[in-house]
Amino acid sequence: MDLRHVSDGFHLNRNDQAPFPSRPASDSPPLYLIQTGNNSAGDGGDGYFSGSLIDSSYAAFEPLNMAQAGVHATANAHQTNIGLFDQAANQMAGTGGDGGDWNAAMGGGVGVFGSIGSDVIATGDNSAGNGGDGHFSGAMVHAPVAVFDPLNMASAGIHGTADAHQSNTAQFFQGASQMGGGGGGGGSDNAAVGGSVSASGSPHATDHDGNNSGLVTSGGNHAGGGGDGYFFGGMVHESFALYDPINIAVAGYNSSADATQTNNVTFDQSAVQMAGIGGNGGSGNAAIGGGVSVSGSHGVGSISSGGNQAGDGGDGYFYGSMVHTSFALYDPINIAVAGYNSSADATQTNNVTFDQSSVQMAGIGGNGGHGNAAIGGDVGAYSSILGLIGSDVVATGGNSAGSGGDGHFAGSLVDLNIAIYAPINIAVAGPNSTADAHQTNNVQFDQSAIQIAGVGGDGGYGNAALGGDFAMHLLADHHLVGHA
Repeated sequence: MDLRHVSDGFHLNRNDQAPFPSRPASDSPPLYLIQTGNNSAGDGGDGYFSGSLIDSSYAAFEPLNMAQAGVHATANAHQTNIGLFDQAANQMAGTGGDGGDWNAAMGGGVGVFGSIGSDVIATGDNSAGNGGDGHFSGAMVHAPVAVFDPLNMASAGIHGTADAHQSNTAQFFQGASQMGGGGGGGGSDNAAVGGSVSASGSPHATDHDGNNSGLVTSGGNHAGGGGDGYFFGGMVHESFALYDPINIAVAGYNSSADATQTNNVTFDQSAVQMAGIGGNGGSGNAAIGGGVSVSGSHGVGSISSGGNQAGDGGDGYFYGSMVHTSFALYDPINIAVAGYNSSADATQTNNVTFDQSSVQMAGIGGNGGHGNAAIGGDVGAYSSILGLIGSDVVATGGNSAGSGGDGHFAGSLVDLNIAIYAPINIAVAGPNSTADAHQTNNVQFDQSAIQIAGVGGDGGYGNAALGGDFAMHLLADHHLVGHA
């Protein structure tokens, strides 16, 4: 057999014939006489995970800044904070490996003379470049906590000046990427071919009363198929962030109080959760059943060279729950208080971004590949019988190429976001005084969610799934001719 790959696809030449071996001994066992198939090349390994993945982070930042002066004094408190909290997590478990490229798994050629029993010859069931399955059982948890609570206070007595300034720049990264039970993608340009079979004889097993089902099988080959994804358990991303600065300036009689607070804060609590995703099928693969030529009397299901699959997407299975729960509290307080014949000035500027978006995908079937071929092997059967040939004698169909995998989902997808933004800005002045309060807020809330579950993969294009050619010549005493 000559296997070549050129720009326009795979070409298979079967000009060579399998040499016939010598007749087997009379005492040879009738079952599973010859087996040259079940070969594999470049397949990705399966991934297995049982247990739990937990990422639990905690961060606390609580500086305290205070200035206090007596009568005819000045109290001045300045606080500048730059905080960066990176509590992001990347969790992956039970992921099957991707199939390789440019591999070939071929069953050997077989030639047989003699009396043989059921399942005597099998040269198929070869695999090349298939992605491994992913298995996940357990729990995946990411639960970070961050607390940022600075306090800035200035207090002055009579004829004094209280000046409190607070400037904060904080970033909270609590995002998570969680993936479990993902099947590996199928490789490309692989070939899994069943070997050619030529059998001649009267295949009646002495211990099976002439029941010779499954006499020759050269199909069941797989090339470039995506691995299935299995997920059982729970996937949780739970974030909590507390940001609550306080800025207070208090001045006594005939004094001034100035409180200024500036905050630039970013909350990133987004999550990407994927579980039970079938791998995509590869492209340019060929799974072909070997040619079969049989001469003799045979029974039900004698020849099967079909059931070949190339570039199909793996199925996705999800059972359990997927939860994304985020909580963010932002509550700055800015207060300026001045006594009689005084002035109070409170200024607050806030620039805040809340990103609590999520993408949740579960039980998604992989997409089928492109330009694949799944072809049943050619069959030629010659039979001389006293009765009739039973049903399902020859099967070269059941081939699939570039089909999308099924999606299976059982459980729940939950996206629960809570964001509290409640700044307070107060300026208080006594009689014959001035109170001035300024507050500027620029806030963005992104709590969007994309939830996809139980979706089958798309089929590929440019694929071919063909049943093999079938030719049968029968000589029957009762003039009965069976066909498939």
